[in-house]
Amino acid sequence: MKKLFAILALTLLLMPVVAAAQAPPGCDWTGDPSFRYGFGYLDGLPYHQPGNDFANIYAGQTLTYKLGPYASAASWLPAGCKALDTLCFDAVSFQGWALSASPAFGALYALLPGYLWYQFVSITAPCAAVLGAHDTLVAQCAYANLAGVCDPTCGDCKDPNTRPADGLKYYSKDTLILTVVAAPPALGVLQDTLTLVERGQTQAYIPFTICNMDDCAPVTLYGYNIKNKGVTGRIPVINQTGSVSIGGGLCKDVYGIINAGTALACDYDTLTIIVWTPVPVVYDTCVQVVHIIEQELVPLFTVPVVTILVLALILAAAVFMRRRAVSRA
Repeated sequence: MKKLFAILALTLLLMPVVAAAQAPPGCDWTGDPSFRYGFGYLDGLPYHQPGNDFANIYAGQTLTYKLGPYASAASWLPAGCKALDTLCFDAVSFQGWALSASPAFGALYALLPGYLWYQFVSITAPCAAVLGAHDTLVAQCAYANLAGVCDPTCGDCKDPNTRPADGLKYYSKDTLILTVVAAPPALGVLQDTLTLVERGQTQAYIPFTICNMDDCAPVTLYGYNIKNKGVTGRIPVINQTGSVSIGGGLCKDVYGIINAGTALACDYDTLTIIVWTPVPVVYDTCVQVVHIIEQELVPLFTVPVVTILVLALILAAAVFMRRRAVSRA
């Protein structure tokens, strides 16, 4: 019996220690960090769901995610974690891939329970990443320590936080697992849908933008051909061929040049560009419509111009009359 009482006494003595976790030295647990929205924020789920999220990425690509770091609602929390606290955002790539954030990593937010901010985090796969390689990105809503510095080592007052209404769990960390896949073809062509050309121009430059879409690709030589339908008797047919070298992740403009010298207002023409790489052979094509418009005459003597001219004449006359008066004296 004495042994039983001793065990009960020891249990009662230890219970407060087990029930109430303590903040590490230099840290304060007055609120509780979690994620209201994690990496799966745009996956159709209404709230952040626990568990890993997955994504594909290719070498040189940057993926950006919108997260919702959150000070958990007071009704979800134990005593001591229900008050205003200063929280922050941190993330780590297990492979050391480049990370960036907006707002910046470590920015501090003093939040009451139930409030959040929206956080963007980006990760870029290096050009050296090989097909099938993996990286793990862990995002954390963390405490600021007593020195006012974001400190993920301060831990968490309670993790996960459980919403009483439905038992949904909110964690202070979320994980994204990335797999390196093959990059898409490194060729893209951009253009305006419609270009306006004033009637009477004999060399109207119609731009197309050719892009090397792969940031990790070497300088690539692209061939191109630009043709138009023309307008019989008014806009001659063109057939322009050329080439351009473009570095990885960069773009350059090329131009189709049409003669609208004898075109009429409201004439339409259509330009088509075909762009290709020699090895491996990859094609892209775009179509652009050209609309001939009437020349816009720029009036020479507008109200501001006339006003300035009159003031200048008055000032010139005043100077002239002053000089005459001085010379007579």
